Amino acid sequence: MSGVKPPYIIITACSQSHPFDERRVNIPSAEEDALKIGRSVAKLKPSSDNAIFDCKVLSRNHALLWYEEGCFYLKDTKSSNGTFVNNERLSKSAEESAPKQIFSGDILQFGVDIIENTNKVTHGCIVAMIRLFNCSGEEVCAPERSSADINECTVAMSSFVKSHQLFQLQQYVREATHREHLLDQKLETLENILAATVQATEKSWQCSVKALINEDRLLSRIEMLEGQLALHSKNVVTDKVKEEMSQLLEDRNNFENLAKESLRIVQEEKFEAMQRIADVERSLMNTGKSFKIHNIKKISSSFNF
Repeated sequence: MSGVKPPYIIITACSQSHPFDERRVNIPSAEEDALKIGRSVAKLKPSSDNAIFDCKVLSRNHALLWYEEGCFYLKDTKSSNGTFVNNERLSKSAEESAPKQIFSGDILQFGVDIIENTNKVTHGCIVAMIRLFNCSGEEVCAPERSSADINECTVAMSSFVKSHQLFQLQQYVREATHREHLLDQKLETLENILAATVQATEKSWQCSVKALINEDRLLSRIEMLEGQLALHSKNVVTDKVKEEMSQLLEDRNNFENLAKESLRIVQEEKFEAMQRIADVERSLMNTGKSFKIHNIKKISSSFNF
């Protein structure tokens, strides 16, 4: 049918995952055409539109994902290190699992972290948060459980649901904390760049002001000397008058120098005050960020098992 878009999945790496770029992949509408999830090989490399990962702990044919009758299904295909949905393993090692219905917001894990005994290097697994969209572009979320359904559940099942929800909440809070940390690092870098720029600008401005003031002083001194020279070149003026006029020129020059020095001091004090204000503003921003991080960590700790 023309105009109908295929269902698709968005796969986003969690903070503890082996790193990979976000993927948006179309999902086939039949199990026989299912999307292959697995480790990269020579002829099949990772890209933004597939579910192949450059990760050593995955099997080459690790799992399958498909869409059928409005639902998304995931199946482990005899992988060595397992497939997990919200921390629940689908099958034992080297055993094929039954299809597992998945929903937007689920946490998928492919493989487990493995430490090499020889060089103690840890190979991370794939841990991802997913979003699922059907052919209409609507997000496919888990259905709400009714009160009747909950009453019919056994105590063990209720405990499992609670653990399932807690795992997702813990993961969401961990991701929020991780993203907050990344934002803090970027803000700190920008603040350092801004502080260095302000400092360089202030130094440049102070040098310019000093140069202008020194130039004005030099020009005033030249003007005074020219005035004295013109005064002494006039024979009609008596020595006493010459001396008085020379003193007046000297006094005027001293007054101008004093005024310029006062202006320089006022400008320096102004910039020091502006710098102190900027420091206070940065301190307030850092205090606000610390308060937000503290609240996130407090929420995270409340969800610990």
